[in-house]
Amino acid sequence: MTSSRRRLPWVVACAAVLLVPMTAPASAHVHPTPTELAAPGVVYVEAGARVEVALVEHQIPAPHLTIVQSTSNPVLQSASGFVVDPTGAVVTSGVIHPPTAEQVNRASVYAVNEAFKKRYPGRLRASGTELFDPQRIGSDADPLQQRLEACYPPNTTNDAGGCVVSVTPTYVVYPHVIDQAKYGRLPAELVQASTSDVAVLRVRGGSGMPTVNLGQSTDGAQALSVLGFTAVPDPKKPAPAIQTHLADVGSHDFKTKLKPEEAADNGRLAEGLRNGMLGGPAVAEKGQVVGFLVPEPGSGPPPAQPGRLIDAAAIRKVLDDAGVEAHQGTVDATFESASHNFKNKYFADSIPDLERTIELYPGHALAAIDLAVAEQNVAQGNPSPATPTEGNSAATGSETFPWTVVLSAVAALLVLAAVAVIVLRRNRKASESGGGDHGGTRAPGPPKPRAGKPGTVRAREGTPRAATPHAATPGDPSRTGTGLRERPKVPSGVAGEGAVSVAEGRGAGQGGAPSRSVPGQRAADAGGNGSAGESRAVATPAPGNSQAFCTHCGAALGPHHRFCGRCGRPTG
Repeated sequence: MTSSRRRLPWVVACAAVLLVPMTAPASAHVHPTPTELAAPGVVYVEAGARVEVALVEHQIPAPHLTIVQSTSNPVLQSASGFVVDPTGAVVTSGVIHPPTAEQVNRASVYAVNEAFKKRYPGRLRASGTELFDPQRIGSDADPLQQRLEACYPPNTTNDAGGCVVSVTPTYVVYPHVIDQAKYGRLPAELVQASTSDVAVLRVRGGSGMPTVNLGQSTDGAQALSVLGFTAVPDPKKPAPAIQTHLADVGSHDFKTKLKPEEAADNGRLAEGLRNGMLGGPAVAEKGQVVGFLVPEPGSGPPPAQPGRLIDAAAIRKVLDDAGVEAHQGTVDATFESASHNFKNKYFADSIPDLERTIELYPGHALAAIDLAVAEQNVAQGNPSPATPTEGNSAATGSETFPWTVVLSAVAALLVLAAVAVIVLRRNRKASESGGGDHGGTRAPGPPKPRAGKPGTVRAREGTPRAATPHAATPGDPSRTGTGLRERPKVPSGVAGEGAVSVAEGRGAGQGGAPSRSVPGQRAADAGGNGSAGESRAVATPAPGNSQAFCTHCGAALGPHHRFCGRCGRPTG
């Protein structure tokens, strides 16, 4: 019994292992990557100017005066950025700043050239590399050339005319939307708390914009994914992500000894930073944005280095000065919920959250892309991973039903049933043998009396404890000088106090089948004289009769017994 109980936990453990497939998912859950969740909050920023040009024309020889209006919007600086507040707070690089005097002059020249191109199509010839440089129309004697020269610098005139120019700085935010004309090209204002490293823009009328999860510092970060755009976002493409590493966890320095693939990534990253990705978020392992990178002056190639990290702590200081609290909004939580289902191919389940995302932020490009894919899969009969694809009608029955799980469950149940049967059988055998279970050991039998001294037995309830007179028998070692026999003591658990006769209501020798004895009780007579009831019953004296006991084992004896029913010794 003890060994079976020791083996039982091991058998149950094996059965539990077989049951694991019943509760384990068919395939592991796929989570959206940190870059996928941060991508909707990445934007492209342009700092430029609105330049209004009044072209003044003096007509020769008549003293006619004509003024022609023209407006241009040259871009002076561009960078990537990220939204940190659903109401439209955008963090970007410090290159986005109010235009300098040099930038104002460049913007004016650009606008003047644009005005002449519109007024005199085909006459303007490029003398520089771009429209930010002064151009020519003809010879110095040409009145149009004289008028054009009067506009460099602007706000001057001569006999041929001139230009009056007005320059106003502008800031435009381009979120990743399906249509910039309808949902994008958001005018913004530069917050005064901006610094040479960190610029903060406030979108006019911004509401419900996707954001990123801005961290508190670089703690715990080493592997980074840098996101950003090199031009106005393409509605069909997410922001590109380039990988890089910090030299140590939580540091601001990049690896100085790079593996070949890391050197290639850093070369692409350094090029991207010079071409518009500057100011894009650096997303760490847990999805938190730990800052953005700025290029190292004079760096490579080879190998080009991305530069230094403007960390989240420095960004948060500027935000605090600007009165901006970085947090995410409902549109972010809804899109994340949709992304979990979409990534795991539960297309039908992802559709409601994708639709809700677009409702919260109309034009959400990534939600629109995923929604189109999800609806296409549902239309083709693939609402979830367990659904067969269209055109694969054979993927039914045994290919989709989890037979492995069912067979494992049946095997485990059979093992548990076998264990239960073994335990029940062992308990029944132990009970029938009269041993009882006392901590895994069998109860001891009655003690043997010492030589020359008879044992004693405790009388049953209602039986006098005094010795019962008995006629002396020659040769009986238990006889005393007084002719009295002491009752042998019976060990507890064998025939203790309160034992009941199995032939209640019947005297010894009466007919009828005997009742079952108390568990553990031995028969009073095995093979001796008397009826079956006498052989299985505890010998109980009839009223007025004396009771005899075996002097060797203490078993009760009938007056006609010649041998002890328990140990087989002769009674006299």
